Amino acid sequence: MVEDLYGILSNWDTWGVFGFLTLVNLVLLLERTRFGERLRPFLSRLLQLVSGRSDLRWLDWRVLTVIAAIWFGGFSAYGILSGQYGCQPNGLLSDALGVNDSGRAFWAGGNPFSSVPYCGGTLTVPYGLAAVLLDALGSLGGLTGICIVWGAVSLSLLPLTWAVGGDDRRYLTVFVATSVLFVPLVTSEFGGATNAIVPMTLLLTLYLSQRREVVAAALGGFLSTARFPSLFPVLAMNGANRRYRVAGFLAAAGAFAGATALSYAVWGAGFWSSVFAGQIGRRSYSLNVFGILLFHNALPSSFAVEAAEAAITVVVVLAVFLFVRSPVRAVGITIVGVALVTPFLSYNFLIWLLPCALAGARARWWLWGIATVGAVNFNLGIILWANSQGVVGPAEGLDVVLTALLLGLFVELWRGELAARRADGSPTRERPSPTSTS
Repeated sequence: MVEDLYGILSNWDTWGVFGFLTLVNLVLLLERTRFGERLRPFLSRLLQLVSGRSDLRWLDWRVLTVIAAIWFGGFSAYGILSGQYGCQPNGLLSDALGVNDSGRAFWAGGNPFSSVPYCGGTLTVPYGLAAVLLDALGSLGGLTGICIVWGAVSLSLLPLTWAVGGDDRRYLTVFVATSVLFVPLVTSEFGGATNAIVPMTLLLTLYLSQRREVVAAALGGFLSTARFPSLFPVLAMNGANRRYRVAGFLAAAGAFAGATALSYAVWGAGFWSSVFAGQIGRRSYSLNVFGILLFHNALPSSFAVEAAEAAITVVVVLAVFLFVRSPVRAVGITIVGVALVTPFLSYNFLIWLLPCALAGARARWWLWGIATVGAVNFNLGIILWANSQGVVGPAEGLDVVLTALLLGLFVELWRGELAARRADGSPTRERPSPTSTS
């Protein structure tokens, strides 16, 4: 118990930020309920004290982005200057240095996916063509350039949320900005920043689909090469476009397939093994129920597991494409489905779920629970107890809780779709705006 307390206190800054933002997110949720009526006078006085205004009208995406940029920039500068982003002892991997070396390998004419020169050895980079092109751009400026490029990807979530948030854009952007799945995650591990390209892809596709459906789908398909699971919601959301359903689906699939074929033609089997085969069969740890099996070495890589995962994912994509009218709910249902069936649900992957915040108040409650339990499970259950002390029981319990929360969000998103159909009362398919949650 003393060791546990010491481990928590030694990371007081991490837990302090986590606790503060979790509370702020909770207050934002309560403010939209009848229970929030008692909070509003206090919040107005607090805002008046902090900003000189009693409301949030002064707080837009630009202010939030500057604050987040200062936060991200400070952590990035510390990582570079302290050597944290350089070669690490004991074989520990620096994600920032790894993607920088991948970008340098691209310019040198080498293979940026496999056998990348790294700290006297080699490594594999499991991110596809769109990510490697960003790595190549960033590597022109070294580690600083890498941080700028992936910082821009991460920070883009705020203006994109504002752009697709509709009449509620201010509240939604503040909610996303204060989620523990945003800035704390992308600064606690550089892998969080690189995984931000998934919600960026989904939000950008939602935004562009209001104007150019097929172009948006094609761009979403190409950007999905960075993290191939993001292709599934990009495909599924095209079902909500009445005029270009099939064309959008084919454009997304074609762009993804074309970029993948080009990568394979240039870099060969090393590309395929690193980006697809190695990730599909990855068994490091998992925050869903697969984590329990992994703790006991009961989930080896096997064709049966991977085939079942693929089959369920295809069924979800087809069901969403055929029956879901809201692009936002289409994205949410599909990406949550991916999180449920993957045997490797990394903590960094939870940032993929941020677009679910657009799907309504009830969905945001589930998302808050997922963010809270996921952060506690990773930082406390896995790192402190399971990895350091060999005590796996708490992490296993939290795996079950997180899976239950994911199922709750999955059901809630479907429930919202069915409620919208009943309210509409029309059997015809309409093309709603990406922010439609009714």
